[in-house]
Amino acid sequence: MSSSSSSAAIQRKRVKVKAKAVASDDGSGLGATTAAAMVIGFATSSIMMSTIMQVGPTYLEPVYGNVLAHQWFTSGIVISMAVGAALGSRLWRGLTTGPTAGSPKADARTERLIGAALDVAALLTALAPWRTALLFQESRWLGPVWGPVVTHVSLAAPVAAASGFIAAVSVARLLHGRRTAWIAAYVGAAVATMWAGRGAAGVHSGCQGLLLVAGYAALSSVMIKLLGRRRRLLLLVAPTIAAVVFGVLTLGSDPRCASGLTARNNVGSAYHMLSRAESVTGWVTVSDEAERRLRLLRSGHSIIGGHWNETQESIFGIFYYADAVRLVSSRRSRRRTNERALIIGLGIGVAARSLHEQDVKVDVVELDPAVYRAAVDFFRLPRNLHGVYLQDGRRFIDDADDGSYDYIVHDVFTGGSVPAVLFSQSAVAQLSRILAPRGVLAMNYVGMLSDTRTLYHVAHTLRSAFAHVRCFAESIEDPTGVTNMMFFASQKPIAFAPGALRNSSNPDTIRARVLADMEDNEVSIVYDEQSVRLITDAWNPLPKWLAPAAQVHWHAMRDMFPDEYWLNY
Repeated sequence: MSSSSSSAAIQRKRVKVKAKAVASDDGSGLGATTAAAMVIGFATSSIMMSTIMQVGPTYLEPVYGNVLAHQWFTSGIVISMAVGAALGSRLWRGLTTGPTAGSPKADARTERLIGAALDVAALLTALAPWRTALLFQESRWLGPVWGPVVTHVSLAAPVAAASGFIAAVSVARLLHGRRTAWIAAYVGAAVATMWAGRGAAGVHSGCQGLLLVAGYAALSSVMIKLLGRRRRLLLLVAPTIAAVVFGVLTLGSDPRCASGLTARNNVGSAYHMLSRAESVTGWVTVSDEAERRLRLLRSGHSIIGGHWNETQESIFGIFYYADAVRLVSSRRSRRRTNERALIIGLGIGVAARSLHEQDVKVDVVELDPAVYRAAVDFFRLPRNLHGVYLQDGRRFIDDADDGSYDYIVHDVFTGGSVPAVLFSQSAVAQLSRILAPRGVLAMNYVGMLSDTRTLYHVAHTLRSAFAHVRCFAESIEDPTGVTNMMFFASQKPIAFAPGALRNSSNPDTIRARVLADMEDNEVSIVYDEQSVRLITDAWNPLPKWLAPAAQVHWHAMRDMFPDEYWLNY
């Protein structure tokens, strides 16, 4: 009886030991190195996504403009992460079924999958500047719609797919044996990674940001392989070595990877670049064109100003429309000393310089310090303006005192669009508040005359804060083309005394000719008020509505200047 009891006890002990062994092999026990690999993978994914979410659109802006570069970017990121997650799920299922199902080899293979994803991301991202350079050469053929899409597939999709892949593999390993939770876990992991990326966006930019992504991925892959004590380590780190070599070669050979002006920017180009800086609105460059003897200030894929080198006059006549704020009859008859003007959006400083030369105290608000430096250094903007504020325009007008200014010139177009927040009803009300009772606002709006929906909504919003509004286009000949339109708004009637716009001591100047023809280009703003509504901060459709105009603007810029100019930034 004693012998029988002893045998039974031994048998039960063997069963328990066997059960523990099975439990340790069923995939639920997570090895320390695998856990570390998953943490490294998630952390690296967040860093890579933070960088690519910021770098992706800005990298394309000089070639496609800010609207088109952003248009499908977020959707592409989500799709790429989903594709990566689906691939990771498929490969994981292959590893955890069959003879090795539930074996400790699942941990090792999980580490290898994460390392392989990082290797692929590192290699493809290190080569991204070369691929995008080739695609940029075909940008005119690809066009403003497909060009950004195809380029983002080459540039950002590998990083997003790798992040989705790592998330899927890691969560699947954590939930091994609990298949019902897989789909929710994949989605949750992808969303968490993407959220972490957007939250840290803006850490790096440009070509250097891409190479840092490659470096993060390569370093993380090496760390995972060292943790796993892999055999043939030299062979396993070969992708990392290749990524580093490609990155160094790119950094040394691609002028887009330099932070300032280089000799390579002026090799074999008809446009002599004088200044180059990557700033808050993208790449800001100053170039001279010898053939037409003009100087250009560029931001992204937009010319924000320029002048003829011989006469120093603006190549864009619309900027002289702003001078008409002092020619309105209600202002001419009641001008006072110490008049003040606010310029929101500097460009090359045409309006600021003109008003300053008329003894008006001029305050300038410009978001981009590089634009201000270029205007001073290359376009004769006076250094002794009343005030220069390098900050967001909306924040400035929200904080300015009531009745501070006699004139406001509002011109914030760049890259194919306008900052919509500066066209909302709240912004317009603030502009009215900081104007003197007889003050005049000149607001430049860029769009198509045929796009009456957007035009009427902008006019309706202006009329919510100003009793009188008129609009004058740079040209009314082509309703389907993109043109500048200057709105004038005031609490007093906007009328020009007979001959006021034609009274010039030098009628042969561009300024004189433009002002003389301004009233001939008036735009009729007549609409049914039931068909429009106020543009507000909560409801602001301008970014969406101006997308077609951004495409037309892209073609206009390419017709105005050759691809050679746009691809050298």
